This record gives sequence, C-alpha cells and structure tokens, in this order.
Amino acid sequence: MRVPVGVKVGAFAVAIMGSYTYFANSIPQIESRPPQELSLEGGSVTPAQLVKAGEEIYTTKGTCEICHRIGQKGTRAPDLAGIGGRAGKTKPGLSAKGYIIDSLLHPGNHVVEGYPNIMPAVDKPPIALNRSELWALTAFLQSLGGTVDVALADIPATAGAGGVGGAAAAAVTLPGDPKAGQAIFAGKGTCIACHKAGALGASPVGPDLSQIARIQTPEYIMKKILDPAGSGTVAGYPKGVMPPMFGQSLTAKEYVDLVAFLLTLK
Repeated sequence: MRVPVGVKVGAFAVAIMGSYTYFANSIPQIESRPPQELSLEGGSVTPAQLVKAGEEIYTTKGTCEICHRIGQKGTRAPDLAGIGGRAGKTKPGLSAKGYIIDSLLHPGNHVVEGYPNIMPAVDKPPIALNRSELWALTAFLQSLGGTVDVALADIPATAGAGGVGGAAAAAVTLPGDPKAGQAIFAGKGTCIACHKAGALGASPVGPDLSQIARIQTPEYIMKKILDPAGSGTVAGYPKGVMPPMFGQSLTAKEYVDLVAFLLTLK
C-alpha cells in the first residue's frame, strides 16, 4: 500500500521535532535565582577573603562610593584614605575597629567637621546591610592603612535587623504620584534649576540627586524639602542656596508627589 506524501511529511516532521525536544531536554539546565545576601556566619573565611567581600560591598550594596572617595578630597563625604590607621587615633579609648563599627551603625556620633550629619545607619533602610556584610565592610575599611583584626563577634548581634534571616524592614510607600512629582521637580518646584536627577537637568549648583533614594532615608528627603538649612548642607556646595519656602509654595499633594518622585531615584 502506498503511503500518501502528506502522511510521510507529517511523520518526518514529528520525528524531527521529537529529536530536537530530546536534545534540548538532555542539556543541563541552569536555575535562575535572585541575588542572595552575603552570609559569612558559621563559615571559615580568611582576612583576605573578608576584605575582598567588603570592597565589593563598599562599591555596590553599601553605596559608600556614591559619597565617599579613597584618596580624593572635595566630595560630599570625608576621604577614607588611611581610615584603618586614623580611626584608632580619633577618639581616646576607642579602637580602630570600634570607631569604624560605631561610625557605620551610629554615624551621628562621629560627624567630621565641615560635613553635615546626613549619613544614614548602614544596617537600616535604604542601605540595610546584614551582620555579615557589616563585618566584611569593616574589614575592608580597616585594610585602608590599618590591620584587619575585626571578628564577627565585634559586630553587635542586633545589627542588620536581627542578622542574617531577620525580617526585612517594610518599604516606605507614599500616596504620591511619581510622574506628577517629576513634573513638579522640573516645573513649579524649580528643582531642576539647581539639581540633576537622572536624565533631568544638568546644573551643578546643587548635589546630583540621581541616586538620592539609595543613600538617604525617606525621612531625610521629606525634611530636606521643608527645612533645607536644618538638614545640613552637603560638603562642597554653598550654604543657604536652597529656598526654605517649599512648605508654603507647594500644596500638600504637590509635596507628596515630589517626594514620591525622589524616592524613585535609585
């Protein structure tokens, strides 16, 4: 019996599809996972490995590099060159690691002259480092001119929202409209006249706000709009330039919309 050509073609196509399916399924699959928090607790880690991990945190999740530089003055936060050696001589009775750890967890206790008190605690949002990450970051900062001797036990067990596995802090949400806030930023608020925010603006009169939500808390951002002088002036920028009248010139909705927009700048 002659098999129709159409049937032959169909059978051939099924065979080809089956072979491709078998081949594809025989290839080992790589599971895609979201990035995990660094966890060093309970593991064996050398000082060199700790410093390397801390350097990565410094430039990524820690966002330290946005404000601080190493070996470069004139930025919005103190130069950290040699901090590992200098830290032990800053406050009598406080070791280098003690000074660094307390500066990370309670930055307001160690404000450097000439700089405003604007650094957030790094174990709280928006940065929110966990205990292992604080340990590694401290080791990296110690390595800048000092001896790395920090141990995990030196980092308070309460740091980092209870340590690895602790509950993450709830994200702050406002009933504002970021798109409307962007229009306020570029229009009625005249923020664009002094600040840059991503693709908006280019003026160097005020600090670049392109990553403001990564390095500052919502509370700071809200207060800075209403009371700019009371929130301190970023180093390297003139004092008294930002007007204090936004609490009167903006409506409540415009203010909330503007804050909502600024919280998108990450």
